[in-house]
Amino acid sequence: MKDRLFLCALLLLGSVWLSGCAAQTDEGTSYLIYCRANPTYASGGDAVCAVPVSAGGETAEAVAGELLHRLFSEEGETYGSAVPAGTRLLEVRVENGQALVNVSEDYGTLSGIDLTVADYCIALTLCQLPEVDRVSVLVEGVPLPYRDSQSFSASDVLLSHMDEELRTLRARLFFRNEETGELTGELRTLRLYEGQTKAAAVLDALLQGPESETLGAVIPAGVTVESVRVDQGVCHVSLSAEFLENIPEDVQIQENVVYSIVRSLCSLSDVQAVQLTVGGEAVSRYGTVDVSVPLS
Repeated sequence: MKDRLFLCALLLLGSVWLSGCAAQTDEGTSYLIYCRANPTYASGGDAVCAVPVSAGGETAEAVAGELLHRLFSEEGETYGSAVPAGTRLLEVRVENGQALVNVSEDYGTLSGIDLTVADYCIALTLCQLPEVDRVSVLVEGVPLPYRDSQSFSASDVLLSHMDEELRTLRARLFFRNEETGELTGELRTLRLYEGQTKAAAVLDALLQGPESETLGAVIPAGVTVESVRVDQGVCHVSLSAEFLENIPEDVQIQENVVYSIVRSLCSLSDVQAVQLTVGGEAVSRYGTVDVSVPLS
């Protein structure tokens, strides 16, 4: 079942939750903690569900701490904690609208969709507090380096379309080193949406160019990907006609263009070689580079 960060309790929350208010009860203030839904019971494959709890405290940190302790340990038939067992809350501070949550090293075992769900369960839970607009999660005082973002808000989730599947992918993309002229790998964390394959995400990021200022894109402007599929370890990539227009005369640049695609796609575990075509038709050469057979 597909993981989706579409909140199953959205209608329950309504404008009261969106305004950051919470209801008062005899046992304290009523809040919601956000847990990972059991896929056996989740409606429509929802990844997250809301569980009502009561919490109290004289400061925002005290309330946040109580909510997080509940969030880390709450279990039920239809839901469970998105945080790894054994994770301990080391500290929570609220300053200038930001909640800084420091947790033990167990949290660092998360990656991909599991990390995304856990981060947003914490963010959605704490952003109910009037004093909290955004949340950052540290592991033993250090931010996880492979996140796309280090700060999360409730609106980040609510503004996401319900049909988007928030997954992440680690890949090494190859661009031209501006100093040496050689291809250099740039380790990236890419976000995949529902219906998008890993190979398509890599090519899309490759066409958009590098993040580092020391690297430069090598694929000619105007080139688009018409189709991409992986079959028995070979990634078949059909490029638009612009790929064969204005082929550079420099042999190294020709090789960079071809192998930036090949090496980037081969950084995926299920790709061993890449076959390039143009408009779905076989191509023998790109300048001096033989592209008639799968390359690796």
